Amino acid sequence: MTDQQNPFSSMPEPPAAPDPSQAFDSAQCQGQAAQQPYGAGQGAYDPYQSQPQQPYQATYEQPQVSYQQVYAQPVAAAAPAQLYPMTDTDRNLRLVAFIFCVLSLVGSCWLIIPLAWMIPMSVISWGIYKGTKANTVAFGVCTLIFCSLVAGILLLCSNKDR
Repeated sequence: MTDQQNPFSSMPEPPAAPDPSQAFDSAQCQGQAAQQPYGAGQGAYDPYQSQPQQPYQATYEQPQVSYQQVYAQPVAAAAPAQLYPMTDTDRNLRLVAFIFCVLSLVGSCWLIIPLAWMIPMSVISWGIYKGTKANTVAFGVCTLIFCSLVAGILLLCSNKDR
């Protein structure tokens, strides 16, 4: 390549790298005596001074876990004890009553105000089926009037808990 074709040929050479054996002192460069920051050398905390780091200590111990505990089947939470025992016939009657409550709830979902009492009555009907709520005559009559005619009759035919 000729000098006319190389655009970098007219550039000056970069300065030589400083000699690493010579230490650079900014105080000498400015013609002043080197000053230490306030409190330096008096045992005060210097954030720029590197603190000695602690070597890695291999004192971490892994907990001893047996494989039987890790891979054992999870224990299900204890189901609440049935407060109100029932026969199979009562269980079937109450399940069908709950299904009719849900069907009437779905059938009247476009009516906003009746949902205010039909949703809680359906939830209580589920509790009666599960045995956590008592089957009473009053609830059977209210179900008959406000929720579902068939569900109310089934709850009235089922054995009463109170």
